[in-house]
Amino acid sequence: MYELGVDIASSGTFFDGDLVLKEYQDNIVQAVVNRLNTYTDELDIFYESYGSILQSYFGWRARPDTLAMMKVEIDAALSEEPRLLAWETELSYQGDGRLRIDMTLYPSLEESVEANLILNGSGLLEVVETEEE
Repeated sequence: MYELGVDIASSGTFFDGDLVLKEYQDNIVQAVVNRLNTYTDELDIFYESYGSILQSYFGWRARPDTLAMMKVEIDAALSEEPRLLAWETELSYQGDGRLRIDMTLYPSLEESVEANLILNGSGLLEVVETEEE
């Protein structure tokens, strides 16, 4: 589990006088969200092959071919994430037209992490809680 890492929470919030950390499964989800929310080469001074162009699809028509192109972009971006062996993604449009991405991330052969994301009204991905059935 430790190979999934620890990092400062993207929210930059504090608890008991210190920055809140994202650990293990939460950290790998945050890493994926950060990678997909960062434009390709935006951080090229620090990282090689980091980011995606997923945000460029914001505002495109809700069509199956748009979903297919976004899936290709997600796969390309995640192929650069060194902590992932594999992933599965399912993209769909919500009733309000927002994009939903349900992911299963495989950081190892023995472990999987679920991530459910929504492309919000600002064109950025955010984690959403799954509804209990």
